[in-house]
Amino acid sequence: MNILEISRYTHQPSKPSNPNYWLKIKQLMDRTFKLGNDSQLKRISQGFDQATGEHVIRLEYRVKASNQNPIAKKPARIKSKPSDDDKKK
Repeated sequence: MNILEISRYTHQPSKPSNPNYWLKIKQLMDRTFKLGNDSQLKRISQGFDQATGEHVIRLEYRVKASNQNPIAKKPARIKSKPSDDDKKK
């Protein structure tokens, strides 16, 4: 599937939003990125860009790849507060 086929699934102005269309988009993205099947697709926002005259829909696609783990963060250094003796000097 290409981007034109995606728009055919999503642009149905006469029909209410159908979950099957979103499922098809999610499946397409799963096949495209090939990272696994445990994925989530969420519509973040939708609006109209008056400068360009385009409808804008922001999606978030999350998938946990089986061969990747979260990156461990280094512990943050805690700055010690100056003592009262340091303030007098």
